[in-house]
Amino acid sequence: MPTVAHVAPELFPVPPIRGGAAELFIDQVAARLPGWQSLVICRADPELPIREEQGPVRYIRLPLSGWRFRLYKRFHQLWPWYDRQVLQVIQETAPDLVHVHNRPLLALYLQNHLQGRLPVLLHLHNLYESLGRRERPPLGTPIPAAACLACSRFVLERERQRLGLGARSHFVVYNGVDPTGFPCRWNAPELGQAMRQRYGLGTAPVVLFVGKVRESKGVGVLLDAMAHVWSRLPQAVLLLAGGTEYGRGRTDRQTPFYRHLQEQIRQAAGRVIMTGFIPPRQIAAVYQAGDVFVGPSQVEEGLGIVFLEAAASGLPIIASKRGGIPEIVQPGLNGMLLERHDDVQELAALILEMLSDTPLQEKLGRQGCQWVRQQFTWDHIARRLVAVYEAILGQRAGLEVDHVP
Repeated sequence: MPTVAHVAPELFPVPPIRGGAAELFIDQVAARLPGWQSLVICRADPELPIREEQGPVRYIRLPLSGWRFRLYKRFHQLWPWYDRQVLQVIQETAPDLVHVHNRPLLALYLQNHLQGRLPVLLHLHNLYESLGRRERPPLGTPIPAAACLACSRFVLERERQRLGLGARSHFVVYNGVDPTGFPCRWNAPELGQAMRQRYGLGTAPVVLFVGKVRESKGVGVLLDAMAHVWSRLPQAVLLLAGGTEYGRGRTDRQTPFYRHLQEQIRQAAGRVIMTGFIPPRQIAAVYQAGDVFVGPSQVEEGLGIVFLEAAASGLPIIASKRGGIPEIVQPGLNGMLLERHDDVQELAALILEMLSDTPLQEKLGRQGCQWVRQQFTWDHIARRLVAVYEAILGQRAGLEVDHVP
């Protein structure tokens, strides 16, 4: 049985007990790849063993903390400690394929040192601009990977001549969701009642946001829009689920934006509930408390997993028409899109329209549930990934493959 080595970024461990979209992707697909075994290489964490096996998945976690982490983040091109350790593991374990997530410089390092002995794939979970300054190569640097994978068509087309430059093939592999972990609220209303009781929501209309509490995610725009909503619907509640950061000891870091937001909330005319950081494996229950999910991102995102989770949970969605979001939030199917991402009045009008129309909520919610179960389960994504792997191995054998349907 062939083995793929999933190489995670150096920031967080897998499983994603500290958060992280790339880490969640790895965690969900690693055990689902039909006919393949997975080796997960990631950063160590005090709560996880350095080495372990779980079914078809083997984990090797590399210690990277304290002075090592600080040196690596600041000078990793001169002192590529994590890269060297990853290379050593790959040389010792000899997988059939190396799948690097969201670290173009690490993919380039492995490609150069493996010298074509193993195919290296670079998987982009967001855009060049979203990577840290020390995590991206100068523009125009070719990365001769066997393939460049992207989380959306938007990211693929934007990065084809940037981070995807030099790749022999290009593929879209969407993010996914586990529908068994995110039950549709219309089929299990008792779950919503339990969560509403936990947060003291009663029967109030609830606008839900899940994600990092940052300006770039549109939290400030959302709060401004709620001021207009409260003037018409004073009983509405805004539920903000998330911290300011991911990672150990950083989840509720007091950023300038966060402090300003807290001051705005204190002066708000309506109710705002902030949950703080919630681990990924506990987040599903929060979706059950909402009536509408709102994600007014102010930047071009690759593809937010939260939108798939919201749809799986039966929530109608209001989102910005930016980046890869329109690929999974479609008007008339599972939500509404803002024409102007920073238009507070437009956002407030869409929220009021949705909250005042329960049949519309149910229609969009049920359609969204069905759609993600047909197209975006992690099992679907894992099968797509195996098709990509087999295409890459076919290329090595001389078969020309432009894309995988």
